[in-house]
Amino acid sequence: MNTETLLIDIGGTNLRAGAGNTSAMTISDIKKIKVVSNNDIFEVLHEINSKHKYKEVIISAAGPVVENKITMTNRSLQINATDLEKELNVSECHLLNDWESIGYSLPLMTDNDFKTIKNGKLDSNQTCLAIGPGTGLGFSVLRYVGNTPYVYSTELGNARAYNAHLSNLFEINNSENFLVLEDYLSGTGIKKIYTAKSGKNLTTEEIVSRYHDDDLATFIIDNFIVAMSNLLQDLALTFNARGGIFFAGSLMRTISEINSINYIHEEFDKHSSEAHSNILKNISINLINKEHTPLYGNLNYSVVRRLHE
Repeated sequence: MNTETLLIDIGGTNLRAGAGNTSAMTISDIKKIKVVSNNDIFEVLHEINSKHKYKEVIISAAGPVVENKITMTNRSLQINATDLEKELNVSECHLLNDWESIGYSLPLMTDNDFKTIKNGKLDSNQTCLAIGPGTGLGFSVLRYVGNTPYVYSTELGNARAYNAHLSNLFEINNSENFLVLEDYLSGTGIKKIYTAKSGKNLTTEEIVSRYHDDDLATFIIDNFIVAMSNLLQDLALTFNARGGIFFAGSLMRTISEINSINYIHEEFDKHSSEAHSNILKNISINLINKEHTPLYGNLNYSVVRRLHE
């Protein structure tokens, strides 16, 4: 039986797979495979495993994990790890929320794996935050108990406490379409705000590309970063995130190249208390540029989960 670990990340359109070596902490034979139907996913899993006979499978996907099952939010599918163990004839199958996986990838990163947006201290043994505004708003917390990392995925995107603030900031009155945080702070949120204020149905990419050339697009993107900075400030103080904050995803990679990103420098450190302002000044904000981060998170989880037991 193969001593490597089969690493799988399932998205709404594509599945990524790789063979993880937990001794060298490397991944080989990485594949990106389009999966249209749910049956495609299981056929790919069976095909890969039948060739290599893995002992362990670690799967990450978007959705909450409850009792060894994950109900995906970007496709109509529930995955049961216990059933998969039997179907694939593997000793162990473990499921991770996609942002839980991204959190577990952070301890493996080097300076080359991210770009610093705001300078601060980077302490690999302190609490880190991972956040990504994409289709929704993903968020996880990496904390250390002793020297062992634990990652906690969250449902931050469905929080509602910021609705009034964000409605005022973006000058949105239609509360029926803006019910939770990710209705404002996500790629989908940018699109919804633009449509609500202009009546035009543009993609998020089109709106971001109009920055500086379109007053409404500029207003939305600038305030998106202001709002994100305010949110991150609260999260950084809540979790005492001295290890740094890490953005993931293509939307933030694009926005990081335009002037709106400078609002992070202006907004994040502001606080009425000098002591807390100094804490914020020492927290770095970074942009992950490492490819296949969920696979690396799955690989790290394969190792550290044994330390949890």
